[in-house]
Amino acid sequence: MIGGRVNASSAVQFGSMLREARKQKGLSQAELGGDKYSGSYISHLESGRRAATPEVMEFLSRRLGVSLLEWGLAPAQSPSFLGGTIEDLLVAERARSEHDWTSAIAHATEAAVRAEAVGDSGRHWEALYVVAQGRFSSGEFAEAARLAEELASHTVATQFAVARAQALSLASIANRSSDRLGLAVAFGARAVEAASAAPPIILSEALMSLVSAMSEAGHPAEESRDYLARLAELSPRLTSEHSRGMIAWTMSAAAFVAGDLDEGLRLQETAGELLDPRRDLRMWLRFHSTAARWRLGAGITDGVAEHLQTASLGLPILGNSYDVVELRQSEAKLAMLTGDPQ
Repeated sequence: MIGGRVNASSAVQFGSMLREARKQKGLSQAELGGDKYSGSYISHLESGRRAATPEVMEFLSRRLGVSLLEWGLAPAQSPSFLGGTIEDLLVAERARSEHDWTSAIAHATEAAVRAEAVGDSGRHWEALYVVAQGRFSSGEFAEAARLAEELASHTVATQFAVARAQALSLASIANRSSDRLGLAVAFGARAVEAASAAPPIILSEALMSLVSAMSEAGHPAEESRDYLARLAELSPRLTSEHSRGMIAWTMSAAAFVAGDLDEGLRLQETAGELLDPRRDLRMWLRFHSTAARWRLGAGITDGVAEHLQTASLGLPILGNSYDVVELRQSEAKLAMLTGDPQ
């Protein structure tokens, strides 16, 4: 930790100290963030997925009554050069949360250029990761995969297991969306290996990327059984119901692929109860679309119309072109199966 900021290589250590200090104060993540930072952002800091800026450090120090010296930090010597980078990153994150992918990519790219210019490798990695996420969300899967693969070999990723695992997970997901299933499985396996000692939320993300890739690639059910068991064991350790819902969603797809329709339907119902549209409305809408797709693929029409109706309320607005195509295909398939042209 240098210059009044937490760099990426020490983010996990800082996150552990932050979590301990918060618990000693008896605060939830949302309570600690107050009106300034979301509980989700505090969670990212505690897991090491985000590096704290000087402004964040000062805010947390005031909230928790812990001095910068107690964090092992010295005041920033010259924070002015960070201003542009921080501003662009904040705007990029805000734009991404509002599904303005073009703006998010532009500001994150500018932040990456600024960070690289001053040798801030931590923020350089973080900015490029936001770019890769923006590319993926906008449907540019191949470019997202390329960026994620580069991030996995970035200087920060070689020093910071959480960063490496995140990049590899994104590389797996993006390659799967590009129908490069062999690469998706390979990157998913590497993500699981990199995340072996990471916090549960990071390991679960890696396991989900691998299981999903194996399912879509047609791997026999027994090959993913151990990974599914690890996901089931991890789920109770996640404090977020939404995160547990993501696991149930992943496991339901694997159950459908394995031909266990009863288990697939049960896990789908569980995922539907746990996923929170307030956390990620687009993801929630996509769940309903894919739930319909898996049911139709198994010849099940029960509940499909309801899932499609929910998805159609917002996915054409919030989703990318691929999301909309999948939704329309499912609607057409349901019409064919029921004989209802709608």
